[in-house]
Amino acid sequence: MTLRKKGWVEALLTKREALEKVLGVPLGAMLGCGHFGCVFDSTSPWVVKFSIDPTEGPIWSKIVGLMKEERYGDGGFPEIRSITRILPDIPYGGRKKKVWAIVREGIEPVFANVGGMLHLSPFTCEKYGLPADIGPYSSLNAFGPNAEDFSTALNALNKYRMFAQAWHRGARSRDGSREETAELLQRVADTHFHGGACAPLGESLSMLASNGVYLRDVHMMNIGWHVAAPGAGDDWDRLVIFDPGHTPTGKVTDIEEVLVANGRAAL
Repeated sequence: MTLRKKGWVEALLTKREALEKVLGVPLGAMLGCGHFGCVFDSTSPWVVKFSIDPTEGPIWSKIVGLMKEERYGDGGFPEIRSITRILPDIPYGGRKKKVWAIVREGIEPVFANVGGMLHLSPFTCEKYGLPADIGPYSSLNAFGPNAEDFSTALNALNKYRMFAQAWHRGARSRDGSREETAELLQRVADTHFHGGACAPLGESLSMLASNGVYLRDVHMMNIGWHVAAPGAGDDWDRLVIFDPGHTPTGKVTDIEEVLVANGRAAL
């Protein structure tokens, strides 16, 4: 999707200097756009995402707060530098939309969208010794034995998403009770993520589940690789969720009120 089609982003960029001052980081080249947001390069290791998903600021705030409170479960997410609501709201589709700016660590994608098909990214292929032209992602068996933990984690993530969506729609009778669905989500998080690259993601999902938070729309295109920095000691490449959006918190107003000090910024 081109920047020309993102009128609300174009409107924001007319105030680029003000945005950079508010966020405390420069805005570099646009790295990509999705339906609800656009990501821009910034000073390493940071990138900036502007989002019109109304849940993205609150859910990130909730996650960051729980990680600080619980003191564990941070391995499955990139570091978040700031969460800012940009004011005023913007007109979009005949309505006023909230705009969130999330400054977070940059990641390497796990997958790439090639002609509408899900492909492994070049980074993932190189990591697991797979041919760059492996083609569309269609079967976990294609990854081979050296990626068993990885393929198990992808299966688990699909299962987690199915249960999380059932939980959020109220776990209607055909899904079982909401309590039963919550137990299934906890079990998936606790038992289906193995190995150094994948276990931190399971620990993060488990920490959220133990606090009654279930990410409704975690799919293959919003997970990525947190790449170990040179000289970072015991750090290693690991799977992280870089977009936990589309997840209502239930108490959006309360959470917005306790955002970090620079949580609201008028341009």
